[in-house]
Amino acid sequence: MTHEYDEEEQFHAKDRKQFRKERKHRQETDRSKFKKTDQTHVKNVIDEKLPRGRVVAITGEGTWVEYEGKRFVCTLKGLLKKERMHAKNLVTVGDWIRFEKTSSSEGIISQIEDRFSFLTRTDISGKKEQLIAANVDQLFIVVSVVEPPLKPALVDRYLIAATKGNIHPIIAINKVDLLSNHAEEEERYQEFLAAYEPLGFPILTLSAAHGTGIEALRSLMKDKTSVVSGQSGVGKSSLLNVAFQLELRTGELAAKTFKGVHTTTTAELLPLPQGGYCVDTPGIRSFALWDLSKDEVFAHYKDIAKYASDCHYPDCRHVAEPHCAVLQALKEGYLPLLRYESYTTLLDEALGGDDNRTKRKQNDA
Repeated sequence: MTHEYDEEEQFHAKDRKQFRKERKHRQETDRSKFKKTDQTHVKNVIDEKLPRGRVVAITGEGTWVEYEGKRFVCTLKGLLKKERMHAKNLVTVGDWIRFEKTSSSEGIISQIEDRFSFLTRTDISGKKEQLIAANVDQLFIVVSVVEPPLKPALVDRYLIAATKGNIHPIIAINKVDLLSNHAEEEERYQEFLAAYEPLGFPILTLSAAHGTGIEALRSLMKDKTSVVSGQSGVGKSSLLNVAFQLELRTGELAAKTFKGVHTTTTAELLPLPQGGYCVDTPGIRSFALWDLSKDEVFAHYKDIAKYASDCHYPDCRHVAEPHCAVLQALKEGYLPLLRYESYTTLLDEALGGDDNRTKRKQNDA
């Protein structure tokens, strides 16, 4: 007796409406019908007939898209908004998109092209991933000495984020002109250089006030798309103003907290006069990595890993375990303390501990 005949018998034996309801349920739950040719919804299929623009800024007015030398303020198509899930934002500065024109200056973003690189962080709620920039070649991790002081753990967060996002990182240390009057900060600066230069990451020594390193900065940014990011008050906008004769807003540090005032309020893709683009991002108070795993932490600290192979336990975390070769190297001075402190901070977060933002809130409570 065939399957079709069985259904025919059931059709006459049961209530017509109930039978159709059950048959529909079987069809919906039958996974065998999903063949490879039906999986096109998984692939990002781009409609090349739509205008192709690039996101150059995101403001309260909307997403600004540049197309053929003109800017359109756009909103997101409703279907895209449904894909948000754990994402704070679906588009970011640097994205290539396809959009539909609704007027001579407005449009609707209907498709987002695949990114070859991206910079993200955990948003302020701690629950979603926030895109900062996309499709950039390099990340300038701008830090400073004295005001605000140099923070190795923050540098390492950015370095890991660059690795995750397929971006070439460059460490840019600003305000070195202030070191002459701060012996303790000078010592920490030299410790930082001694610990990080062997790691192979490019390090720029800069002073926006004195023009130190500006020519090197210009050379590295020429014909590249760069994102400039860092803590509030480190002088990102000042460096770009000096290097490229721009007029970005700058601000003074808050005297009581030594934390910067947020003068850049939105990220924007800026064309550079000597070729290339730059994304000047708002200053951050802290930079929490999204979905950080302990394996990513271990992989980043290669200078620690070279001692880890001699640990007594193969799953040693190098915190308080007996016969730990990393702790022994630290004790004997072979491993810089500032690298180890940075490592334990990020490992704690990867294992479920609070990030710096949460710890600060708890201390203020």
